[in-house]
Amino acid sequence: MGKTKILSFISAAFLLIGISSCNSTKNLIVPHSVSTAEAVPAQALNLTKGDYDIMASVSESASVTVKYSGKSMVVTSGDGDFAYYFSYDKKAGWSLSKFKGTANFGYLLPEGTSYSDMPEAEEFARRVAIARLIEVVKDYGADGVLEPIVTTRATNAGNKIVEYQATVTAKIIKIHTTAN
Repeated sequence: MGKTKILSFISAAFLLIGISSCNSTKNLIVPHSVSTAEAVPAQALNLTKGDYDIMASVSESASVTVKYSGKSMVVTSGDGDFAYYFSYDKKAGWSLSKFKGTANFGYLLPEGTSYSDMPEAEEFARRVAIARLIEVVKDYGADGVLEPIVTTRATNAGNKIVEYQATVTAKIIKIHTTAN
């Protein structure tokens, strides 16, 4: 497939998502679990260098594969943890037809923490990567993350198939109990 066809396909996929989001069913419930962590800009801490320790710089990734067809979409995790099957009806909009497994979504507060509309496909990869980062924060016994960077990349994985790869990188910190 030529570069022009790949770019056209990806553009069409994004257009499909954008158009379908405008006409989607309100309050679409996607079963998932949620993890949250406070993301703090370094300047907002108002702490001196000795008030906290940077425990580590960590990165976590997640990927999902999305297969599009005229009136359906399947979102599958790269590691097989979950699969969500959506269908589209002109009158009702998007609906969740069935699912296998459950995604663990993460949010770096003060982001919103719920879907009230059809989630964008790349959102699945991003939220799973953030949840994995939060698990690392918990495993370290850290207090939070400093200035996280989240990136998402989309690649054409075949006919009407797009793979989304998300990576989140942050410094995890421990605040000393004697800090102001």
